[in-house]
Amino acid sequence: MTGLFGLILAGWRELARKAGLAVVLLAGSAALGLAIAWPLWYFATSSRGAYTVSVLCITCGAVAALSTRAALRRRRAPRDPGRPRRGPLAALLAVLKVLLLVLGLYAAALLLIRRLWLPAIPVLLAWVALLGWIGLGRRAPKSR
Repeated sequence: MTGLFGLILAGWRELARKAGLAVVLLAGSAALGLAIAWPLWYFATSSRGAYTVSVLCITCGAVAALSTRAALRRRRAPRDPGRPRRGPLAALLAVLKVLLLVLGLYAAALLLIRRLWLPAIPVLLAWVALLGWIGLGRRAPKSR
């Protein structure tokens, strides 16, 4: 009987250990989230202008760091002589395409949220046509 009781007790101990680990992980995640989110929330609500400027500066710095890293990696990578070089026009058109993508998504979301269906359809069609036109223009410098 003690063998069966010992097995049952071992099962309950294992279950309690796993449940305890889940509770500790959940509490740790909540504490870490609170430690990150609460100061950001306090900064955003107490000083809106400074928060906006600092977030924009951090975003611009991250974009600059990522684009610099990509340029350095592309420069160090072995070049295939069969493929034409991408010039600054192609890079400018790529940046323009991403900017138009973000602005178009924002405009479409704004129109759809406000339930302006009639103006939303031509805006979406013009936006898709413009993105396609820029995509064709971006491929043109590559084919030269």
